[in-house]
Amino acid sequence: MSFPVDLQLHSTASDGTDTPAALMALCAARGVRVVALTDHDSVLGVAEALAAGRQCGVQVIPGLEFSTRSEPARDLLDINILALGIRHQDAGLLATLERVLASRIEQKIRQIERLQAYGVDITVDAVLARAQGVPGRVHIAQEALMRNPQRFTSVADVFAQFLAPDAPNSTYVARTFSLSVEDAIAVTHAAGGIAVLAHPGAYPRVRAIDAVVARLAAAGLDGIEVRYPYAYNRGHFGADAHEVAALVAHFHDLAMQHDLLITGGSDYHGQAKPGITPGMGGLTWSEWEMLAARCGWPSSGESAPA
Repeated sequence: MSFPVDLQLHSTASDGTDTPAALMALCAARGVRVVALTDHDSVLGVAEALAAGRQCGVQVIPGLEFSTRSEPARDLLDINILALGIRHQDAGLLATLERVLASRIEQKIRQIERLQAYGVDITVDAVLARAQGVPGRVHIAQEALMRNPQRFTSVADVFAQFLAPDAPNSTYVARTFSLSVEDAIAVTHAAGGIAVLAHPGAYPRVRAIDAVVARLAAAGLDGIEVRYPYAYNRGHFGADAHEVAALVAHFHDLAMQHDLLITGGSDYHGQAKPGITPGMGGLTWSEWEMLAARCGWPSSGESAPA
């Protein structure tokens, strides 16, 4: 089933492989009528997406996906917060993102230097040029694969050997500046958006996600990304339809329990996440109208205001 509303999509402004304009055209061709562009720690692609969406009849909700600081003592590990319906040119938001981006670039440089120490042929300049925006581990992996075909068989192999936190020769380093989950929620609210827990079933290092949701709800979380293609993502690769349906039902019930908004998205990244297409996860039109009404967003026609 393909959904007409997809509230998690990534472009070349972070680690996707489609430009924002190309992504909007693809969504239109697939019948996706409302989208949120949610690049990692970046709003660099939102203006292009808004303009392209107006051209091809796709309503664009400005957004981003915040990375947050892992805090094992609080069972907050690798948590991502979607900021939806934000004022993407908000001065406070942009100032925060500048600090996040600077820290992210520094982190990636240190990871690349660790890879070099393991004898991997790779350079900082090449990775940053490949990223053309916000550098991610996928850019490092792509560059390492291209330069070292004798050493790696795939992007996933680079992660398995070096880039995953639990890799045998992990190059992971912590960022010098990162947002707590509460920080991400507060920054989202200050920019006029809603804060949504992304893919709650895709945190394999979290011990008790239901308890985490309860704590985040008390801290101001607005919603949960309920419908999501878990079979194509970490923690549930290859899951059958029944397992995915059970996850979706569980998080739907959890949202109801805590009076949280329900969103959904495909987490489309283009060629960086093979098998996923826009609209593979998302909302039905009636679900979208309910969400838009509660958030004060236009439910059809024109894009949300900047």
